[in-house]
Amino acid sequence: MKVLFIPGNVYHVRMFSNVYRRLRAEVVALSLEAYGEKGRAGIERALAERGIPFRRVTDYWRDEPGFILEVERPDVVVVMNDVDPDCFPFVSEANRRGIPTLLIAEGISFGEPPVERGPSFLLRVVKNIITSGNPMHTSKVLLRGMGWRLSGRTVPNYDRYGMSCSRVAVWGEYSKELLVGRGADPARIEVTGNPLFDDLAEGKFDPEGVRRGLGMRAGERLVVYASCNPVDIGWWTEEEVRQTVRAVRRAVEEIRECRLVVRPHPTEREEVYREHLGGETERVRVSKTERLYDLLSACDILITDASVVGFEAAVMGRPVIVVNLTGKPYLTRDYPALLVRVGVALEARNVEDLRRWIPEIRAGGEMAVRMRERREKFVGKYCHRLDGRSSERVADLIERMAGGR
Repeated sequence: MKVLFIPGNVYHVRMFSNVYRRLRAEVVALSLEAYGEKGRAGIERALAERGIPFRRVTDYWRDEPGFILEVERPDVVVVMNDVDPDCFPFVSEANRRGIPTLLIAEGISFGEPPVERGPSFLLRVVKNIITSGNPMHTSKVLLRGMGWRLSGRTVPNYDRYGMSCSRVAVWGEYSKELLVGRGADPARIEVTGNPLFDDLAEGKFDPEGVRRGLGMRAGERLVVYASCNPVDIGWWTEEEVRQTVRAVRRAVEEIRECRLVVRPHPTEREEVYREHLGGETERVRVSKTERLYDLLSACDILITDASVVGFEAAVMGRPVIVVNLTGKPYLTRDYPALLVRVGVALEARNVEDLRRWIPEIRAGGEMAVRMRERREKFVGKYCHRLDGRSSERVADLIERMAGGR
């Protein structure tokens, strides 16, 4: 049995690594990092660190899906984003050849707000091409999508997330209901939980090691700011990021015995955030060196723009503040607003909100108590159950799919 895994980013590799350890199959990952686009950065390092064999898409004589599938001859193709413009063609071709395809959902909610067409949209398209890291490949993908539209073929977008693969593994009942509401066949969807959260069930964290590494004294509190890289996804400008992190810094520095660690996205450079902050001090650091769950286990408050780290922190029972000082709508309809709606996060829309929420949570106020009380219900609805067996359920699903060919 052979599995071809196609990750779109580093987070996909993190999620799949637990499944990989439980699969009784040959696994080959197809790295898209060779295309040179910024969002793919770090894929190969993440695969190598987790011992997952991989081949670059450019290693083949032709990088066409049909040719690569003919060479690899997988029994199952696994992706975590079936509308990714580079993954969708592989899913489509595998379906055409009768090869089972599995989507392991990368989140709990899917979809994006309507995009206004006009001069500003065209400017964003041009900017995305220029700043993508590989303008030639990005242009090729754009032209391919235009060709699909003109020929009447299905064009991948987030409103069709989860609709292309043979089977879908989702985190919880909420996600299943969401897909069924869009017209997906419920028989195709299996609730497995998030494989990555098996690490949470094991609980092997080192918060004290993080605090020692930061030189923290007994009684000091730690606030972590985690970024989703809002600039590269076209949400915020560099100036808006600068204003946000400086506002967070000022709010934290107003509190005695409180420190701030800024955690850039894997595709962001630490130096950029040091410049945005105006430099580091003993109480303010920028770092990507700590293991994420060690850092979250050590922190007292997690602040984020719209990173999935906010969801992970909420699952771990950490108080979460979603900060959006720009007034711009979130890029997906239901995240991170869902965290605020269900009561496991607070939203800061202005500097005054930050200055109010951080001290109140630190003091263990009413809002902090409410967030803790709502966590259990939140986990049950959106994460199935944290029993350490989500990876096992996904691996079992893959093996059943391969056996049914």
